Formats: sequence, C-alpha cells, structure tokens
Amino acid sequence: MEQAICEGASYGTAYDDSDQYNSCNVNVPSLSEDDTQHVDKIICMGKESGSVIEVVDNAMAVNHELPDHTGIPLDEIPYIGLRFVSLQRAQEFYANYAKKVGFVTRIRNTNFDKTRKDSKIPVNQSLHCSREGYRESRVKAATRVKRITTAGCKARMYVMLDRQKDNWMVSKLELKHTHPCSAKQAVHYTEYKELTMHAKCVIQNNDEAGIRPNKTYLALTNEVGGSSNLGYSEKDERNFITSNLRCADENADVKEMISYFMRMKDINPNFFYAVDVDEVNQFKSALWVDTRCRASYEYYGDVVSFDTTYRRNKHGLPFASFVGVNHHGKSTLLRCTLMGNEEICCFEWVFKQWLRCMGSSPQAIITGQCKSMFGAIKNVLPDTHHRWCIWYIMKKIPHKLGGYARYKEIDDRMHGTVWNASGCVMESLYGDYNFFSVGYVDLYDERRMWVPIYFQGKFWVGMRSTQRSESMHAFYGGYLHFKSGLIQFVHEYDNVLGNKEQKELEDDAADAKGVVPCSSSTTIERQFQREYTTSKFREEQQEFRKKGDCLVRGATHEGNLFYLIVKEQYILYREPRSWNNIVEFDPLTHKIRCECNMFASRGILCCHCLDVYFYYGVDRVPSCYVLPRWSKNVQRKHTFIKSSHDEKRSDESHNLFRRLCTHFFNVAQEFITCEEEAAMLNSGLDELRAKLVDYRVNLGSRSVPNTDNNMVTQSDTACVASDIQSPSKVATKGRPRLKKLGSELDTSIKRYMRRKKNNPPQENNGAINPNIVAVPALSTNESHGNGGFLSLLHSFLHS
Repeated sequence: MEQAICEGASYGTAYDDSDQYNSCNVNVPSLSEDDTQHVDKIICMGKESGSVIEVVDNAMAVNHELPDHTGIPLDEIPYIGLRFVSLQRAQEFYANYAKKVGFVTRIRNTNFDKTRKDSKIPVNQSLHCSREGYRESRVKAATRVKRITTAGCKARMYVMLDRQKDNWMVSKLELKHTHPCSAKQAVHYTEYKELTMHAKCVIQNNDEAGIRPNKTYLALTNEVGGSSNLGYSEKDERNFITSNLRCADENADVKEMISYFMRMKDINPNFFYAVDVDEVNQFKSALWVDTRCRASYEYYGDVVSFDTTYRRNKHGLPFASFVGVNHHGKSTLLRCTLMGNEEICCFEWVFKQWLRCMGSSPQAIITGQCKSMFGAIKNVLPDTHHRWCIWYIMKKIPHKLGGYARYKEIDDRMHGTVWNASGCVMESLYGDYNFFSVGYVDLYDERRMWVPIYFQGKFWVGMRSTQRSESMHAFYGGYLHFKSGLIQFVHEYDNVLGNKEQKELEDDAADAKGVVPCSSSTTIERQFQREYTTSKFREEQQEFRKKGDCLVRGATHEGNLFYLIVKEQYILYREPRSWNNIVEFDPLTHKIRCECNMFASRGILCCHCLDVYFYYGVDRVPSCYVLPRWSKNVQRKHTFIKSSHDEKRSDESHNLFRRLCTHFFNVAQEFITCEEEAAMLNSGLDELRAKLVDYRVNLGSRSVPNTDNNMVTQSDTACVASDIQSPSKVATKGRPRLKKLGSELDTSIKRYMRRKKNNPPQENNGAINPNIVAVPALSTNESHGNGGFLSLLHSFLHS
C-alpha cells in the first residue's frame, strides 16, 4: 500500500494517512489478504499504463459492504435456492433488485447444453455487477476522456437449470459490493433511464400537435412533482423524438409515407393516393386524397385555389394543395400533393391524377402567375376557367412602374381601371402611358387572366387571389420546419383534416341551435335567414344594410324587361361619393341582374337588386337566387364520413394503453369527491394488479411485449416500398438573392462615378463628354417630375 502512495506522490497527489481520506468523505477500508493481492495486481498494471492515481482510488474503494436493503420487501431480495419459472424471469428479478439497491447488472457468461447440437438450450448463467473485474487503460491520464468504472466488485448471482423440476434456481450468490451503492443515484444511470408508456404517448401527441419538447418535458415534470421523480431527462425525450417519431434515413422516410398511404387504403378503400417515380425508381411526386375530401368535392369542388409556394420539408419538395370554400364560407382542404419540381410535366401528372380521382374537373381554378402551371392547366383542364391571383400582380406595380415620373398618376388610374373600368378603358390606359413596354407587356397581353372585368358573369365564390391557399400553408407553418420529413408532413395532413372537420361540425351545430336575428322586417331577409348558414346570412344582411344608401333614379322599358339606374352613395376618404349601377328586372318572373355581378361571382344578392325588389314591392325572391351551396338545410354526404386517422402509426401496445387510460379516467372522475370511494378504488386496483402478476407467473415463460414505439409497419407494406429511393434536393425557385430592384441602375451609377474619377471632365466648348454613360432617351412625360428611379437618374445626369 505504501508503494502505491509513493507512486501517487510522483504525480503530484500524496496521501500520507487516512485522515486525508476521511476529510474527503472517503472511508479507508481494512484489506484482507485476497484484497491485498488484487491491489498488488492493480499496482503492477498501473505502472505499465502510467496511471497510478486511478489505481489507488480503485484499490481504496474495496469495501465489501452489504448494500442497504431498507424498504425492499424480503421477497424481492435474492437468496440461494430461490427458483424462477424461466431464465428471463431470473434476469428481470435481479435487474429489479439492482435498481432498488443502486447498481447495474450485466450477463457475464451463459453455458448451453452441448448434447443438443440442433438447438442451443441454456443450462446456467451468471449475472454480475457492472463494476466487476479490472480494466487496464492504455490511455494516459492527462488525455483520458472516458471514466474507468470497474472496481473489482464480486457481487453476482448464478442461476442453473433444474431439469427435474423444469425451473431455474439460484445456486451461488454474493450480495456484498466493493463500491458504494445508492438507489437515489441509480435513477440517473443510463441503463435505468426509460420512458414510460404514458410519457411516450404524451410526447408523441405533443410532437404531432407542434408543442416544443421542452414544454412537454416541463408538463411531465409538473405531473409527477419534479424532474427527480421522472427517471429520464429532457435529452432522453429528444432522443426518443428523433429516433422513433422522425425518420433520420431519407429512404426510410419515403417508405414510411407510402406505408401510411397503404394503411389508409386498408382502413377505407375510398382513400386515393398516387406516387410517381422516375426511371431509376427515385421518388418524384405524390398525391393523396382523404375519403371525406373526395365526398366533399361534390359540393365544394366548383371553384378551387391551387398554390405551390410552400416548401417546408427537408427534401425541398414543393407542396401544393387544392383549397375550396364550404357552405359556411370557410376554407376546406380537398387534396394535397408533393411535387418533385415545378415543370409542366409534373403539373400535368398532378392534374391527370386529380381527374382520375374525382372524375371531373373543377369549373374554375385560381393560381399564381406560373407559366408551367398555366400550360399544364391548358393541356389537361381545357374546360376549366383559369384565373391568376390579382394580389401578386398588383403588389408588383410599385416595383415595375416606380421609375416613372408620373407614377402616382399612373398608379391611381391603374387601380381604378383594374377594379372598376371596362376592357376598352384598359386599352386606353395602355395607349396613354405605354408603360407596359417596360416589363408589363406580357401582363397586358394576358389581361384576360387577371383583370376582374373579364370574369364578370362567372362564379368564383368571392375568390380573386390565392389567399386561402396561403392561409392553409400558414397553418402548416406552425408545426413544420425545413427539417421535417415526409412522414411528418402526411401526419400533419391528418391534423389539418381533423381540425377542419371539427370546425365544420361546430358551425353546423351552431346553425342548428339558433339563427341570427333579422335587421329589418322584410320577408326577403327572413327567407335568407331560414335557408342560409349564419356566416352567409351575415354577408347577405350586410347588403340589406347598404340598401338604405341606394336610390332608384330612373327606369326604361324594353319589351318585358325594365332597366333601372340605382345610385349608391358611400364615403371614401371622408368625402361623399356615388356610383350608378344599371339593374335589369323582369316583373313577371322577378328575375334580376345587376351590373356589378355580385350574385354571379359571389352567390350573394347585392344591395342594388334588393333595392329594386323593395321598389316594386316583391316580398319573396325566386328560388334560383337562394343557392343550395350556402344552405344549412341540405344534408351533405361528407358530413357522415369521418376523416381518416392513422391509428396504426403507433405500436399496438400504445393504442391499447390509450384505451385503458381513457377507461380508467372515466371511472376515476366519478369517485374523486369522496376519500372513502377513492381508497376503495385504489385497493381494488392493487388487488387486480396482484392477480395479474400471479396470472403472468402461472403462464410460465411468457415473452414480455415490446413497448417501444415502432414506426415500421406491416412486412408486406415494407416490401412493396423497399425499392423506392428518396427524392433529390431540388433548387429553390425565385429571384436570385443578389438580383434586387434597381441593381442595374446602381451598377450604371457606380460605373459612371468610377469613370468620372479616373477621367475628370475637360472643357471642350460644349461638346459631350464621351466618358458619361449612355442613357436611353426619355419621353417628355417621363423626363420630368419627382418620382421613381428614372427621374432620379435623369436629375443626376443633368446636375
């Protein structure tokens, strides 16, 4: 022992007596003869490895003390002669004992029956403490990173097979350890950190709902009264999410998505999906439609919005969705697709699969200003009215026309022309300013794709932009990020469908419960009150309020029709203004049509038509003006269909656990008001648990069910999708980062300043300096004024 201390002193750590150890809370044990031999052996190895300090620590830690068994039942402490029905039960028993005492077990060796060559049958096994044996470290102490945990511990348990009684018996046992054991510290050992079934279910549900892992961990901590009572850390929770709930392998991610499609097909045969692969069997695109969405397309598939500006997934695949409007005027999801790229062939594949699924094309579709999408719709959906999102186009006006000196005048007149004027005025605007030649000439040629005047008389459910698709993407944005996998994407699709279904059911229930009171005593308003949903009736009610601002000025008679001029007064920028609308009215059939075309485009009668009905004393409008699309009295088939939910995304044991917990919660909430009833419930649960333990023991060698959340589904499904490879990363679409507004102008100015600095101007009797950059000649209307980049450049060159 003195030799070890002297060796330690050479490393700058000298321990001369036991008082120094006691001051450091280290007990100096009395060493037996066998222990001294072990110490000599360790010292020899320490000399060879050059690490004697750790050797001394291990040598002084030899204690051979019996661990503390306080609070442990006697039937849970091993003894010689203890029998088990199986080897697995013996392993579980010793591991449970080790966890309560404060150490970790490991299987050292297992012997098999050599007479049976056809199969390996174990006959005995030794279970040791994980700190048994001695380890020689070949790494110097200064550079060693990993800890040396071996301490020469002799604690172990031998079990052997009793062939006569067909069970396993403890033949040898050693309960003393050479190191301290602490049950409080054992809960923090990696071997004992295990997520409970309840924790796994909570983590999975919160992850799908978009709740951050730290918030989930905080909720689980508060539930048990502190993190020390959990038995796992926040890092274990995050590892569970990464390894079990999210596919790190890209190929596995694609296979899980296809497995999801096949499971949904098994749940409901009306579920539709299609996957496109290239010639090397690499994933390109996928399209899927829920059963409820297919049924709702019959009612809401007349006008849809289609947009592809969302890419929040780790593969960079464009995500597109078909969004319609339900009878409450709210957005409803009709279909989702992930596309490999935004080329014409990819869009054509999407629309062809759409027709294959639904059987008919939509009457109208509104998209962004994408040439590939425009060509695909023209080829595959020739009978569908196509319209561009006007919001994107009007948003670009300051960037496209901001360089004009008369930009303010152009902007005011263009807005008035686009929203209120006719097609001839649009052409007059083009002739007056000729500003389309700067970059809007293509929009002028395609003016029938975005100017509202060209869509009069067509039903668009009030949509003029892809805002509804953008709002759907915003919903996904709260739960997905750029590292989200494909399987997460389809799971969030389940959540979106469930959310939309719940909202629609709540709105239907509210309409069935009561009605919104009428703002007037007219019978026409009551007619809409009885038929329309609350949201649509409020829109119609707004037109009834505006009816008071309308006045019939004059009427002309042509055949059976009357043409009336209805003057509408309104306030704009605190100034009174008026607008005249021509209304066509048939007094015999009470059919009516207004110049504003509100009913034709939105399905809502305008205030001008209502004023004419009031002028002629009509007390009931024809049924053709009360659209069944907004009616709350129509029984729609999709309301009887529940959206598909992937219940098999979790392990079957998780689903069984959820059902048992739900049943227990329903029982427990009835008996929490009385302490006696709660005590009876607790005692009953304890008795039932004891019966279940006895039942498991009587079954013999019964395998313990696996409680891991296994995302891998049925084997036949995995075989089908095993050959599909993950998609490659696609380049993002859009303007380059360095391509900003006015970059060409800035470059020209910098180039001019550099030339001017290198070649200063010289007097040449009024001759033009050849070093000044050439600037295109500006027209009279463009060369003067105080607005835009071109006027700035003009003033700069003439300064």
